[in-house]
Amino acid sequence: MKNIKSQNRKIVWKKIKKYRWMYLMAFPGMVWLVVFWYLPLFGNIIAFTDYKPVLGVFGSPWVGFKHFKELFSMDFLKIMRNTLVLSIGSLIVGFPMPIIFALMVSNIASSRYKKIVQTLSYVPHFVSWVVVSSICFIFFAPESGVINSVLRQLGIISGSLGFLEKGPMFVIMMILTNVWKSTGWSAIMYFSAIAGVDEELYEAAEIDGATRMQKIWYITLPCIIPTIVIMLILAISNILNAGFEQQMVMANGLVWDWADVIDTHSYRYGLALLRYSYGTAVGFFKSVVSCLLLFLSNVLIKKFVGYSLYS
Repeated sequence: MKNIKSQNRKIVWKKIKKYRWMYLMAFPGMVWLVVFWYLPLFGNIIAFTDYKPVLGVFGSPWVGFKHFKELFSMDFLKIMRNTLVLSIGSLIVGFPMPIIFALMVSNIASSRYKKIVQTLSYVPHFVSWVVVSSICFIFFAPESGVINSVLRQLGIISGSLGFLEKGPMFVIMMILTNVWKSTGWSAIMYFSAIAGVDEELYEAAEIDGATRMQKIWYITLPCIIPTIVIMLILAISNILNAGFEQQMVMANGLVWDWADVIDTHSYRYGLALLRYSYGTAVGFFKSVVSCLLLFLSNVLIKKFVGYSLYS
């Protein structure tokens, strides 16, 4: 038994020595992860207290589930409706788009043109939501907006489609702008997965007379299914993360009842009103639900598809 343990230690140290430079490069990232992601988890304890900065975490009075009860007794149903509508809408519309886009770009014959398209598709991700908000106002404003003006001149509408003044239309605009902004960046994972498909499979398919669509359907898609499944599980687990910046810069008083989501609610009560415990309770609730969705979606997809985060 001791000999086995000794051999295992030698193997471990041998691997550490072999990949020491890789571990050294990863060390700053691990430190950052621990300091900014894991250590702050301790702060969730203030969700169960009436936290006062002067009293500190342990000096603040313990109130149990008081803030959670308050969350469920306020505009909880409206906030959850807005969050789920935006998230599920973005998931339904936005999840397939990077896959379709990656498949289309990967089948471009010219490698130079392919690189140009890929590079340009990443640009929207780096555009600030403030800039996107200004662009949306130019296109969707009720009176001076490009789209409404063109449709009025064509006689299709007489007033405005209401992207900035009607709740449901505003939700549609937010979903579309979010998809436009994230599609190129999200496609990076699928570009990598497609690049890893064995070229011999395509060559064999060409010999058998397969068309381009047949090669995509019978070779590319089955080979990237593990990547698609992982991204789907992560997307489902983040379904309560409906955004924050987009709502804050694009919404107005006319549509706020449709734009107020969990993150904006947490900001308005937790930071703007200095109710730190309540804001933490909202964030803690969202994190617990996200973890449950992660495990549940992983189990269900493993059962029906055969892939999971651990396969």
